Amino acid sequence: MNSEAQIAEVRVLRLSAILTILFTLGAGAVALLSDSETMTLEAMSGLVDVAVSLLAIFVVRKIQEPANSRYHFGYAKYEPLMIGMEGTLVAAVCLGAIAYSIRDLMHPDPVDEPHLVIIYAGAGFLLSVLFGAYMKRVGRRTGSHLVLAQADLWIVEGWLSLGVFVAFFLAVILTRSPKADYSAYVDPAVCIVLSLILLRKPLEILKESFSDLVDANPFAETANSVEDSARQCVERYRLKGIQWVRVRKAGRRVFVMVSFLENPDESPEERDRVRQTVDAEMLRLNPDLDISVLYRRGPLAG
Repeated sequence: MNSEAQIAEVRVLRLSAILTILFTLGAGAVALLSDSETMTLEAMSGLVDVAVSLLAIFVVRKIQEPANSRYHFGYAKYEPLMIGMEGTLVAAVCLGAIAYSIRDLMHPDPVDEPHLVIIYAGAGFLLSVLFGAYMKRVGRRTGSHLVLAQADLWIVEGWLSLGVFVAFFLAVILTRSPKADYSAYVDPAVCIVLSLILLRKPLEILKESFSDLVDANPFAETANSVEDSARQCVERYRLKGIQWVRVRKAGRRVFVMVSFLENPDESPEERDRVRQTVDAEMLRLNPDLDISVLYRRGPLAG
């Protein structure tokens, strides 16, 4: 990643951290004034987001550092590790909120100031969706999986805020009807529904980050350019074949090892020339990948 892209990435993550802190403070204040389980969930998930947003700024800087004697492949694994931590914490908050909301369904307690929840949720919807869309654009431009993951969470939380807005608006209307007693169930019911919906995104994030952490092949189910370019080199430079291609992904970096079978009938000088040419060709065809090329003696011609 060039310096301009890194600056843009850090800038948007800092802005995300500032907005997250403001949202968390607002949710906490509304939760205290309204005694709302939904707002308590919002404040708790906000605390997680604040911690993750601040950590993300450190991670973005760290993963740009070069490899060293202790970390031979650099710090690329920090990115999926941090994203996995974020998914775990959000999932834990959602499960805890569901447990507390089930308790409140059994012992309903009306929300004191539903109008505060409505105002907060309406503002949260507009700001979250707009900022999430902006983050997604920056993430695509910079190639940052970290920014894209946070952008998805902003957008999801924005649409969930719209659900809170609608639910509490209807609850206020319900308090003015003969069925006013049922309005006490709106808060825990909405909290459970939101938690279940919100769980989907961290589970997806956990699945992706786990694949990176255990070095799963990111191209296992699809054709990929690495194998295509390796086959081109075999045909073009008269190699015996491909022994294997191994691919692993760590955040935004993809590491590739390709082992070619050389033609044993060629002279040592010719094999050296082919190696240098193939090395250059594989790097030219895959400029965004960290590629290591190995060679093995192929079987003798029979």
